[in-house]
Amino acid sequence: MPVIIALVVVFATILGTALVAISSTHQVGVGLDVEGVRAYYAARAGLEWGMYHVLQPGFGTCSGIQGKSVTFAGNLSGFRAELTCQGTLHSEGGVNVNMYAITATACNASDCASGSTAVGYVNRQLQATVSK
Repeated sequence: MPVIIALVVVFATILGTALVAISSTHQVGVGLDVEGVRAYYAARAGLEWGMYHVLQPGFGTCSGIQGKSVTFAGNLSGFRAELTCQGTLHSEGGVNVNMYAITATACNASDCASGSTAVGYVNRQLQATVSK
């Protein structure tokens, strides 16, 4: 009888430890999912900011946003979006059209370009091409 009680205690301990480990892993995964969504919206906001600037009269070049870093506050606090832009000129039906390929990389670190191996690091990258 004491052997059976000891086995039940051992199995209960193993089961309890496994459940705690599974629960902890699940919580970390959920937290990273939320941070991933925040990174997506930071990238989207950075991309929209870049598109706004190249499409404004008087701007119209990549020079105003190339290498620009946008730091966020509020719900996106802790995130930044880094922008790159490549402008090209195309002729369509005899009309010159400026095309801008804008890329926004958002992350929760001080430098998105180098990436990170830190626990909890997330990044998202979005790209859009606009013409003027």
